[in-house]
Amino acid sequence: MSPQKDRIHRTIPVIFFLLVAILAFSSPPDQLTERYDAARLAWDTGDFVRALEEFQSILKSPDGSRFFESIALLTGELFRVAEMTKDGRSIRISPDGKYAAYDAGTRSAPLTRIVALDDPVKIRAEIRGMTFVFSPTSNDAAFLRVAENPELVVLRKEIEAIAAQPTPDRQAQMAKQRQLTWLEAKNAAIVLFDIAAKKEKPVKAEGLLKSALAFSADGKEIYFVGAKEADPASNEIYSVSSTGTVRPLTSGPGFKTNPVVVPGGKYLIYAIAAQTPFPRPTPPEPAAKPAAGAAPTAAAAGGRGGAPGMGADGQFRTGGAGARQFAVLSLADGKATPLSGSGQAFSADGSTLVYIGQDGSDTTLNLVKLGAALTPTVLKKTSERIGSAAPAPDGSGVVFDMTTTRNGEIFYIQSDGKGEVRVSREIQPDRAPRFLNLTQVIAIKGEPRHSRAYLYDLKTLKNFQIFHNETIRTISPEYEWVADPSGTRLLIGAERGGDTISGKRGIYLVDLTRKISMDDLFARLNGNLAAEKALRAWGEKTFAPIRNAVQAAVDRVSITKIYDHEEALFAFDSKHITQPGNKKAAEYIFNQLKSFGYDPEYQEFESRGTKTANVLARLTGTENFDILYVLSGHFDSNQRSPGADDNTSVTAINLETARLLAGSPQSSTIVFAFFTGEEAGLLGSREFVRVAKEKGWRIAADINNDMIGWTNDHKLDDTIRFANSGLRDIQHAAAFLFSKMITYDARYVRSTDGASFYDAYGDIVSGLGSYPVLGNPYYHQPADLLETVNHQLLVEAAKFNIASVMMVASSPTPVKDLKIASVKNDSAEVAWAPSPEQGIASYVVEYGPESNPTAGRITINEPRARLTGFLLKKGEKLAIAVKAVNGRGIASWDWTKTAAGLGK
Repeated sequence: MSPQKDRIHRTIPVIFFLLVAILAFSSPPDQLTERYDAARLAWDTGDFVRALEEFQSILKSPDGSRFFESIALLTGELFRVAEMTKDGRSIRISPDGKYAAYDAGTRSAPLTRIVALDDPVKIRAEIRGMTFVFSPTSNDAAFLRVAENPELVVLRKEIEAIAAQPTPDRQAQMAKQRQLTWLEAKNAAIVLFDIAAKKEKPVKAEGLLKSALAFSADGKEIYFVGAKEADPASNEIYSVSSTGTVRPLTSGPGFKTNPVVVPGGKYLIYAIAAQTPFPRPTPPEPAAKPAAGAAPTAAAAGGRGGAPGMGADGQFRTGGAGARQFAVLSLADGKATPLSGSGQAFSADGSTLVYIGQDGSDTTLNLVKLGAALTPTVLKKTSERIGSAAPAPDGSGVVFDMTTTRNGEIFYIQSDGKGEVRVSREIQPDRAPRFLNLTQVIAIKGEPRHSRAYLYDLKTLKNFQIFHNETIRTISPEYEWVADPSGTRLLIGAERGGDTISGKRGIYLVDLTRKISMDDLFARLNGNLAAEKALRAWGEKTFAPIRNAVQAAVDRVSITKIYDHEEALFAFDSKHITQPGNKKAAEYIFNQLKSFGYDPEYQEFESRGTKTANVLARLTGTENFDILYVLSGHFDSNQRSPGADDNTSVTAINLETARLLAGSPQSSTIVFAFFTGEEAGLLGSREFVRVAKEKGWRIAADINNDMIGWTNDHKLDDTIRFANSGLRDIQHAAAFLFSKMITYDARYVRSTDGASFYDAYGDIVSGLGSYPVLGNPYYHQPADLLETVNHQLLVEAAKFNIASVMMVASSPTPVKDLKIASVKNDSAEVAWAPSPEQGIASYVVEYGPESNPTAGRITINEPRARLTGFLLKKGEKLAIAVKAVNGRGIASWDWTKTAAGLGK
């Protein structure tokens, strides 16, 4: 054998063993990770059924538990959540973390409830009073009790009556509110309350108007804002002991409000307001009577607005970085150091104060070490807006939110002004950061009407959403966030079920030390899978009679046509009723509708001396011409904004819907309504409703869209904002059957044109808005430009729009006047008004005990029925639901429901 062949023969075994070793020690493809990635992609595209089934399969696999946290966070919450109450506001936690309190009453009947955080459901005490505060050192608390008198009762009822009006008179409301503030302060008495013993002790501080309580650090004194009735403008911060010894802590000019004691008890911080907290009541000037037919003023029409106030954490929040005044009062020597700024907050150890100031056109972030000098240090000076700031528990650093590239983001900076780090990177506004501990920060993401709390890790800069609910599609707007002193328990005030109409907000305890269990996660996945399968099966069945017709229409949606409308309307700049673009936009819409073959009309009216007009067009129904379904959206924009998303996005898809349906009338009439004046106080929709009521139009439902063209990320998604769950479900089905759009939902109409219909007709409203709700950071801004709109999303929204309108206009309306004539334990007599549509073939009735309301189901031809086959127990009610069905097999778009007990 040659030497060369010998070397080859000796080398082959070596190579073989090396290959075996490499294969033995290399990791095989991680099939479980690949499966998770595929499931997450399915979730990302809205294929929730496939995703949920695969998540369950992954978690059941060996080593599947490593995906537990990822799946929990993707589908909902990671930490355990307990409901404290279904309705509460103004959350407070005692300084020792033992108790929590919340307001559960009204202005006319104030009520504060106290619970222990270890047992958040059980109510330990109830306080009939206002301005409740905890003592830092004991079981004591304090509050103001207002001595009731007939004048107060009448005044509160008058204020409530004004607020309940569709277009409240804000000027009269504010005047009466000032009068109420005065009378409450005049009749208020300070009460000390022992929580454990549930005993009250009045604290004498006679001869003074009173508001805004705070305890001294040792709990032996109560500080309050007070003033002599004869001279309310010269108010001061007072101290009163439990024995009734009163002494002023401050003196000199300035309206002093919102006293807050810094931990450690050496300093008290108070705001210096622009006006007295005790406005002397003056009767309102009589408002000029409007001319006949005049539209309401902006104030009367309920324009948007808000006011600064006390934050949920007890720190004074002004809501902006404008030049304001506050003072730091040394409780040792009574010296007050005034400072110019706002948004003041202090560290948990009482060593550090931070606030936001103004230096010319620049914003400054300022830090004060609370010692002898009280000299501010400027940590940062910027031309950008700094919204709020909070120091670390030990004062070593500061987190703050600052505008960058037209949007708010979270930053961290050391207390020496060095080491600035950007913490968040998100297209939505990020704001109101505060420390839970030295390395974890909670901050709020989103617009105030759809805020969500996120937990940020300052070491890794990773974050996740803290709170949600157990559903896939329903959003959970949050409003209050208060952490206990340990930073491990968080109370959140939220509309967890997505209902923003009822006025109720729950309070929920999130335990950041306790994660949900695997069983909890499987229960969530199973519940959502069942709900999603049911929704999809219902949607398939509901659209089946008209599916081919809908598909033919949506297949013709043109991105070119939609963009042509966007571009033309955008060129008119602001379309506010005070701007030339308003009339130009109305003319454009009118001419487009005419070109589609409609006979459009202007619905003209005048507001504050400005003439403007809605633009309307009708597609007359083939069978029920007198039953009207309104497809609406406003075409005007904010005064300083060209309004590409708000609301040219909607105007464009509503025009495309009108174009494609022009030759395809449905069973009932469709009214295409393009409203003016929404940004001036819902003027156009209120005028439309006024005329509709006056002329007796039979409005069956309103599909109202607003701001639908912005996307937060790569997904094509929007939110169904509804008052009627039947319309909501039709719209979900329209999305997943005929478009690539993912839809979420919230029971929501406020500050939209849908509110005009809700106020006039009740829950007949649904429609589309952005996801997250009002998430577009550019709306109402000059930056609401065409380049911020996702035009493919508008294509999908147009398909959704067409399918929704075709379905509801082909359906019978919900039945009316459902009444139960009698109920026995095993039978009932029920009747309702005949449906007004032509071609009604039958009615479907579902019934049963409220615990099982679909136990029985019958189909009948007459608007009455005798129900049998159930057995009611004592105390149970019989639940009944009815739908009409037409000759095409299409049922009413919502159930009409009622319930009654035995003996009815």
